Amino acid sequence: MKTTINGVEYHFDELGDDESALVLLRERLGLTGTKSVCGSGVCGACTVLVEGTPMCSCLLPAHHLDERSVLTVEAHGPDNLHPVQKALMVCDGLQCGFCTPGYVNEGIAFYERWRAEHGTTRPDRETIAAALAGHLCRCGAYLGIYEAMARACAGEFDDVVTVEAARIDALEKVTGQARYTVDVHYDGQLEGVILRSPHAHAEVLEVDASAALAMDGVVGFANLLEGRRVVRYVGEPIAAIAAINQRVAKAAISAVQVRYNVRPAAIGLEAARARNSAPVYPEGKKDVPTAAEGFTMPGTWDHNTRRTILKMNLLGAGKARRLIGDAQAKGEPGLVKRTYRNATQVHTPLEPHAAVAQWQGATKLRVHASTQTVHALRAEIAEHFDLENEQVQVLADHVGGGFGGKQGLYNEIVAAISLARVTNTAVRVAVDRLEELSYTGLRPAGEVDVSLLAAADGAPKALRVQNYNDAGVAVGSMLGGMLGLMTPNLPKDLDDFNVVNNTPPGKPFRGPDGPTAMWVYESALDEAAFKLGINPLDLHRRWDVDHDLRRRLYDWVGALPVWQQRKPVAAQTGRFRRGVGLAMGSWLFIYNPNVKVSVSATPAGIAIRTASQDIGNGTRTVLGQVIEDVFGVARSEAIVEIGNSDMPIGPTAGGSQVTTSIYPPGRAAAEEVRTYLTEAARTKLGLSEMRVVAGGIEHRGGFLAWRDLLPQVEPFSVTKTRRVERGPLGIPMKMPGSENAPSVGPRLSHGVTVTELEVDTRLGKVRPLHVWSALAVGKIFVPALARSQVYGGVIQGLGYALYEEKQIDLRTGHNLTANLEEYKIPGIGDTPPMDVHFIEDGYDEIDGGGIGLAELATVAVAASVGNAVFNATGWRPLNTPIRPQDVVAGVQ
Repeated sequence: MKTTINGVEYHFDELGDDESALVLLRERLGLTGTKSVCGSGVCGACTVLVEGTPMCSCLLPAHHLDERSVLTVEAHGPDNLHPVQKALMVCDGLQCGFCTPGYVNEGIAFYERWRAEHGTTRPDRETIAAALAGHLCRCGAYLGIYEAMARACAGEFDDVVTVEAARIDALEKVTGQARYTVDVHYDGQLEGVILRSPHAHAEVLEVDASAALAMDGVVGFANLLEGRRVVRYVGEPIAAIAAINQRVAKAAISAVQVRYNVRPAAIGLEAARARNSAPVYPEGKKDVPTAAEGFTMPGTWDHNTRRTILKMNLLGAGKARRLIGDAQAKGEPGLVKRTYRNATQVHTPLEPHAAVAQWQGATKLRVHASTQTVHALRAEIAEHFDLENEQVQVLADHVGGGFGGKQGLYNEIVAAISLARVTNTAVRVAVDRLEELSYTGLRPAGEVDVSLLAAADGAPKALRVQNYNDAGVAVGSMLGGMLGLMTPNLPKDLDDFNVVNNTPPGKPFRGPDGPTAMWVYESALDEAAFKLGINPLDLHRRWDVDHDLRRRLYDWVGALPVWQQRKPVAAQTGRFRRGVGLAMGSWLFIYNPNVKVSVSATPAGIAIRTASQDIGNGTRTVLGQVIEDVFGVARSEAIVEIGNSDMPIGPTAGGSQVTTSIYPPGRAAAEEVRTYLTEAARTKLGLSEMRVVAGGIEHRGGFLAWRDLLPQVEPFSVTKTRRVERGPLGIPMKMPGSENAPSVGPRLSHGVTVTELEVDTRLGKVRPLHVWSALAVGKIFVPALARSQVYGGVIQGLGYALYEEKQIDLRTGHNLTANLEEYKIPGIGDTPPMDVHFIEDGYDEIDGGGIGLAELATVAVAASVGNAVFNATGWRPLNTPIRPQDVVAGVQ
């Protein structure tokens, strides 16, 4: 076969019958900018241009490239940027960047068609959405993509040579140069595949891999049970095979013989709650995994149900029950009693869970991992494999999304390390999309009974919550505890019950328990307002009467024209009805007081480093911003080093803790380095009458740029640790234990979401039209990235409200939504315009003056959607996602 790829002619003598163009590009030619995500032509990440036409290379047979010209994202490198690439860089049309190469190629094709037909006329949102409909971005960078495509097509970047990118790693991402774990390749590297249980509950009696090991190309086998004999969900790892390629490894897995003693299983929440259901942990509950972020509250067990012992407002529980009972007996209108149900949401980052492991001798280990916890993972690997921390190096150059699901030592990392040990060579283990959607993590489902009581004037009287959480074989939900922290001071009876069952374990997902907690609480509060005849905004003011930041957020809502023009509930008739909904949300201030950031003055430039990672949240850019703020140089000039566990301890990318953990010590270190350089200029170079200005030093003889000063002075480095925050009475807010453990600070963040939407009462489709989001989080360190985080959080919240639902076969435990067609995440056409507002004061006592926002951005979105549906139709959604068939039935 002869083909031309990026202007270079290639000849291939042999092609596999089932070899795809994607495999040819990535594995044979090393053009890893083209990404493998869904394998079914749904996500668009693998898009290349074949004779100028965008095609999904995962579905395109390699031999179809014969005598054709192909362009991958690498065709437009740093010195040959297309206007679409420049626009994506400027407009922040990317976050983690894993989907970006597909958008670049599709965008170029659209740009060329549009310009040929319409010149520099700006395309509208509907046209752009239709052109990019075959692409998905789990981070939710759609608003930046809309803006980038419109501005590129309008000719704004045609003659622009250099651009100021919103992110300092944007150039790598739009050109396909960013290297993710799935792109790592060593000479002689093998591919690993995991053998998983087909049963929801079974004892493994025997594993025989002899037939698999006898196959050509199979190099190694590892037992992943590690002394365990029982599997408790479909997909639980049993063993792994390493082979010369993935095709051989998958064939070998099928040849492994496993004998099981299949046990009765309790699949799903309802089945596991039954008194006669099969016990999930009949041998005892010693090693039950947790879906919590950080720690799990103690609890007591009753069959498959674990009740949290430590309850918020324990002394008010009895009073809350009495008040609610009396109100029910009297028929008080301010009482709302509802049962809400929330489906399972799956993280499904576009880069799958993946690791590449390589042993260097028997006691030195290097692991590339798609992880949110570079530094913490090193310690977990060392403990698991009986090594010292110093013997392990974890690397994560770029990470293609995580959203909570890539924290800790997950199964694929264990498999890669184990296989690398037995084969004595590098091994990569990367799950496919079915595995990613089925086994690697999820936001737990649940059923929540709520009783909320407001007085006739709207004053808060009582709240009772009983949360039954479904995190599969895991525990850890603290929805009731979350509401205890985030609701007004009133009598509360809050209970958390974790119901274990034979399905895969939950993991922390952006704002763990937050969207569910706000769904039940804000829905009930909205219903109480309706029953009492009070405007929902006024009822919120009544419940938060003494809270200054929330008051300011409510003032902002009250000034919105869309809220002022909001129609009464169910005031419209006809097929299409518009509604406006409001929901409030809060989130914890999480930070790591052990984080260290190092800043160095070297002849090459100002370097800043910490052992954190960038999963699309913008860690690199925040560190670059530190250098820009202190030295007055463009942040792109900073030498930013992250993604290496050998560096000073950095924070986990979770809990909205990164920016608030790294900016303050980074700035303190940078300021000390600046002081050193200024003093060195005086003592070494004899400068006088000096004044620090943007980019360098003004002095009596003129101006000296930092870049010119650095080669003339001795290198200098400073490492600073983040300050410990203090709570009431000056008590240090620092969690005991591991240095990697984050702490909870003394404040909460607060946000409000307003959603306008349209309900098609005939088809049941709910279409968001506009979202307004206001957040009180203090100082915004990098405004463009902060807005992008809010956009992404809102979009994931819309997915939770309207689309996302993992469905399990309740007879077998197998996943029924095993690809991105059946498990729908929001696309660009599902994304409405958004307005974002920040309150940037109110946190002056916090080191740096600001706290995290990424999780706050998502927690109230679903509730605002549900309340808007009620406003439009008079029907109250109780479950997420809000399914079209439920809308039709509810409205009727």
